[in-house]
Amino acid sequence: MISPNPFTPQSGWEPKIFGGRNTELEIFRSNLDDAASARPSHLVVLGEWGAGKTSLLKQFKRISQENGFPAAFCAISRFTEKNKALDAIHLIAEEMVLGFPKIDTVQKGLLDLFAKRKSLSNAQVQFTKFLRELWKALDTKLAVVLLDDTQNLIEVSNTIDILRAVLSSDDIIKETRFLFILSSTPAGWAAFIDKHDPVGRFFRKRLNAENLKELEVMATIDMTLKGTGVIFEDAIRKNIFEYTGGHPYEIQLLASHLYDRQIEGNVKPQAWDSSLNSTLKELGRDYFEYLLSKASDREKDLLKILAEEKKPVTIKDFTTMMIVGKRAKKFPIANIKNFLYRLEAKGLVKRSEGNGFYIPDLMFSEFIARFALE
Repeated sequence: MISPNPFTPQSGWEPKIFGGRNTELEIFRSNLDDAASARPSHLVVLGEWGAGKTSLLKQFKRISQENGFPAAFCAISRFTEKNKALDAIHLIAEEMVLGFPKIDTVQKGLLDLFAKRKSLSNAQVQFTKFLRELWKALDTKLAVVLLDDTQNLIEVSNTIDILRAVLSSDDIIKETRFLFILSSTPAGWAAFIDKHDPVGRFFRKRLNAENLKELEVMATIDMTLKGTGVIFEDAIRKNIFEYTGGHPYEIQLLASHLYDRQIEGNVKPQAWDSSLNSTLKELGRDYFEYLLSKASDREKDLLKILAEEKKPVTIKDFTTMMIVGKRAKKFPIANIKNFLYRLEAKGLVKRSEGNGFYIPDLMFSEFIARFALE
């Protein structure tokens, strides 16, 4: 009998099988041991959209608890310019109270430490008091706090600087032992550092959530399928890695669509194209349309060419295409270089060693080639 689909492409959901990441997990274990015996070294996990930061933080929480240390996972929602730093600090405190092991009614009064006045000084002073009182309530050797998606604090970016100031204060260093793990997109973290230079010097330890390697992808797929009554043929498994490049969310989404197209427990090459189309349409809705919106109309024309060529294209080649051939059109030839440089600055294209430009995300490239600018 065929089991229900075991792949979990929903954002924020933990995969059935947590594949790879052995290096990252070992780094965290080492950091956890150091924090328990000496001064904690707070950690920042950086990764792009869908890179698996949330799943990685949840693994960190599990490891912390296995070692006897309470851990609180705190999901950070998006804030706007209408919010104040105290709003964000209060949310973090509330998530911590809810996330740590059950705290009795009296101890839940910790949140009453936050007054309604919303000044920066109040946010810092009140959060310091909160951590000191929470530490007494936890009665532990080390407590781990995992703040997920901190890039959502960009409109109240001074929240991270307040966190830095609190964690570096003498009272907190001497009287408590909290280990904070923050996750963010690279661009979001760079914005914090640009606005608050001490943040980068305080949260010095970084860990990058990279894409999975080929063997990790294959092992994850096989372990996820184990006991389901479904197998993916070798050509399908190889295509999954080739097209996703090991991107965790793209793997889960593509594999989910492929699983739904099994016939008598087999997923064969005939299922590939329709599954890929369904995956690309979902990725377009979830993220790729947003990426494409960052490009101007002229830049989109160049992206379309790169997607169709499926290889690096030099500025000289672009210029020739705009003059002769099937793509010849009225186009400001002299500005091609500037358009490409802007696309590079926006992170939509990269430059090869041979100075050709290409779209690094093959799935994004396929989306543009098949569905964009039709």
